[in-house]
This record gives sequence, C-alpha cells and structure tokens, in this order.
Amino acid sequence: MNSKNLVNLNSSFIEDDFHWMKVAINYARHGIGLTGKNPSVGCVIVKNNQICGIGRTSNSGRPHAEENALLISGSKSKGATLYVTLEPCAHYEEFTPCIEKILLASIKKVVIACNDPDPRTNGQGIKYLKSNGIDVKNGCLENEAEELIQGFRKRTIHKKPFVTIKIASSLDSKIALSNGKSKWITGPNTRRLMHLYRLRNDAILTGVNTVNEDNPQFNCRLPGLKKYSPNIFVLDSKLKIKLDSKILKNENVTIITSKNSSKDNKKLLKEKKINIKILKTDNTGLISVKSIVSYIASMKINNLLIEAGTKINTSFIGAKYVDKLILCRSGILFGDDSKSFFSDVGLKKIPKNKSFILKTSLKLDDDIIEHWIKNN
Repeated sequence: MNSKNLVNLNSSFIEDDFHWMKVAINYARHGIGLTGKNPSVGCVIVKNNQICGIGRTSNSGRPHAEENALLISGSKSKGATLYVTLEPCAHYEEFTPCIEKILLASIKKVVIACNDPDPRTNGQGIKYLKSNGIDVKNGCLENEAEELIQGFRKRTIHKKPFVTIKIASSLDSKIALSNGKSKWITGPNTRRLMHLYRLRNDAILTGVNTVNEDNPQFNCRLPGLKKYSPNIFVLDSKLKIKLDSKILKNENVTIITSKNSSKDNKKLLKEKKINIKILKTDNTGLISVKSIVSYIASMKINNLLIEAGTKINTSFIGAKYVDKLILCRSGILFGDDSKSFFSDVGLKKIPKNKSFILKTSLKLDDDIIEHWIKNN
C-alpha cells in the first residue's frame, strides 16, 4: 500500500471479515504458479453468513477470481459481501473490468486485502466502487495477501521477478563433492517437496554446467502436475550444452547465451527448435546478471526459481537480486575440498545488518528446510 494512487480507508474489521478473507487467501494459494503473468487471486461471496460463490484466478490468468465467483453466485450476489485478496481490476483491455461486473451483480459490500500495484488499477478500483455506493473496506489481512502477489508486485513496480535460490546442501554447506557428484544430498520427501516449489514458480534458471554434469529435467514430476512445469532458462554463454541433454526435450526451454557463442552449436540447437536469446556480457565475459533479470521480467515472469551451482548463486547474491533462499540441509558431511553453495562475494568486514532473516524452518525426515527472506 505505498503507491501514489493509493486510497487509504481506515476501516475496522469484524471477526467475520478475517474469517472469510482467510478462506479467500487459502483458495488463492491453490493457483500460485499456475496463473501466468497474472497473480493468483482468491474471491469469496458471502450472504447470510454462507458462501454463495467462490473463485480464484483461472490457470490461464483469465477469467479473474471475481468473475469466477460471481458466475457461481448468480442472482444470490444481490446484497451480498464480496471478499477478494487483491483490488478488483479497473482497466479496460479486451475484457470488461471486474469493478463493473461487481456493480452489475448488485454486491452491497466489498472487502479487499491489498491494493493492485498495476498503475492502471491501483486505487482506481476502490474509488469506482465507492463512488457507485458500494461499501468498501480495504487492508484486511493485507500482509498475508501481499505474499500471494510478491512476484507480480515486484515485476510491476521494479521490472524484476521475485528471485528465489533453492539449495540442497550438506551439513557443512556444500552442494557437491570435489568431483562434481551431487545426487542425492537430501531425502526423497524433500525432493518431492521441491517439485511442488517448482510448480509455484513461473520459471527455473540454471546453468550449463549443472545441465552437463547432472543431466536434470527440471520439471514437476508430481503425479498429474507435469503439464504445469515452469519455463526453463539455461545460462550458457558459449553454447556448450550437450545436445542429448534431457532438458532439451522440454518444450518450454530457452538458452540464454552471448554473441561470442558457438555458431555451429547455435545452428544445431535451432534445428532442434530450441529458443535462443542473446544477451549482453559484463566486463568478465559472463552474461550480465542485470540483463538476465530484465529479460526474464520482460517475458512476464513474476517468480523465478534458481537451481544452479556456485557461480550463478554467487553472481545473483553479489548483484543483490535474490529475495529468498530455500536451504535444504541434510546431515551429510562433505568436507573442505567440496563445492560450497556460495563463493567470494567481496566482503572485507562483517556487515552490521543481516542479509537474510529466517522466516520458517521445517524438519522433514532427516532434512531441515529453511526459508530465508531478504532483509530489506
């Protein structure tokens, strides 16, 4: 709630408001990672303390949550209260905005969790509803709802995706043995959970060394969910990827390379109909992290998951583009000669402020899964 167009409504909420907004938030969570460039939004329509309509953003991004809920509610919407996790859209594209659909449905009251960061709507949806006689309350469970749109907000306002690095490490913070072997550090249930995290991101970023050494697929292999696997971006400045790599069998792969890459391999990859994107390099000859982030944001990617090696992890940390770390730590000890998940980031003294703050910690079998959030 920090936009110049923000409408600040200091309304008190009753217990029912919190209850039904929690229902909307929980319903929206089902769509995280499935709604394309649009955030996953939840909507609940309540009348006489009973649900008469419920919806979330469709997997394609359209219809929106409000439209899906109103379709179920039908004539019962008249005089009802609509709870929605994000301010209803107010801008006109090829669709009628949700604010008009809410008005046509004769909704009496709208309770909103957080404002839409899209400048085409931000605050305007609330103004429209209020000016047409609808009782509007804004900011109900705002923090919880903001987590649902953190990638969408960052891309919309800052032109960057929300970046998460996932790391599977030994107890002594190593990601591979000195010979490159890294399968398997964590247990099978932890790996299954990481497949769910893949699903909740719009894209995965990895490096060519990870692809050539481990030959991963980087898809979601949970039963029934493979078709929702995220887009994959592979950093390969010289185009040295092995042409028989499993990852190239996916339809949603883009290789990010430089103008100095192999022309012969570029031709072979194009024959395989693999997407190739050439980006700028930095003064070290590596692909610029800034250009990577800008390009991925331009592809309407809200949430980016990095599953890579030491070099890429360190470059994104050093450039301060990482918003979250998911650290999956096992009880194995690798030793000092093994590969660490970060290398030198140029520190000369211990910082006064912590770079990341521990948000949650989960014990799963013999592994510990920690979520660390950037300390802004």
